[in-house]
Amino acid sequence: MFLRFPSPPPTTLSVSNKDLATDFLDLTFQLETGKALPVFTRFEGPISVAIHGRIPAPLPAELNRLINRLRSEADIDIFQTTSKTANINIHAISRQDIKSTFPTAACFVAPNVTSLGESKRLRKTEVTSWSRQTTRSLVSIFLPSDAAPQEIRDCLHEEFAQSLAPLNDMYRLPNSVFNDDNIHNILTTFDTTVLKIAYAPELRSGMTRQEVAARLPSLLSRLNPRGDQIPARNAVPTSRAWNMAISQALGPGTAAQDRPSAARRAISLAREANYNDHLWALAILRWGASYNTMPPKPR
Repeated sequence: MFLRFPSPPPTTLSVSNKDLATDFLDLTFQLETGKALPVFTRFEGPISVAIHGRIPAPLPAELNRLINRLRSEADIDIFQTTSKTANINIHAISRQDIKSTFPTAACFVAPNVTSLGESKRLRKTEVTSWSRQTTRSLVSIFLPSDAAPQEIRDCLHEEFAQSLAPLNDMYRLPNSVFNDDNIHNILTTFDTTVLKIAYAPELRSGMTRQEVAARLPSLLSRLNPRGDQIPARNAVPTSRAWNMAISQALGPGTAAQDRPSAARRAISLAREANYNDHLWALAILRWGASYNTMPPKPR
């Protein structure tokens, strides 16, 4: 017996369309490593989804709720199938099998593979390189079958969303799963809006950043009309140095004795960059979790 997590009720998005356009472009035209992607990619046409492997009890219901949200909130034509192969294949495997491929990952997604063996064999080839894709037709998500229900749900939401379109995570986003701070673990209204934009009829796979940018103003006015009246925040992208310091402060690959210095470095960099929003708060949270002393207040 397990407890089911309730789906959050849809909320009204309150964000400037200028900020939304910038965020969308950075989410879909850049990888987490900072590498730029040459073209926009998504699935074209109806999207089928199948589950494989040792399926944990919570997964089918969680997937059903997620698909219903994507259909109702993001207007994506997506459905489950019992076929052996689908457009999106969810493989429930052991944590150990996942770590044998990506030692620090709890779960991961890869294009153009249908099994963990294929993923390992083709991992560093053009076949599984996101920067080489011009459209999406086949994606596999690898989730832990022996994890707690919350971890299964969290992995499902983030990896599933990335399989559909956005491939980047950005600390500057305060209300999104596309953010390595792990504060939001299930799709927010911002996230379903990003996916709705990605699957809007104005866009298609193979478009360049400039072509997508040219379509966004009228597209966003249609999908988020109130956003035209909201002033832009013009959030500054976080530096790679700050990203690395934050990740090292609590990252699984960092020794416990090295985490306080990484947290102090993140605070120092936040001060220099004049971060005074959730980014400063995140640096403090990282400090508090790695070292039992409160840092100075921001200027």
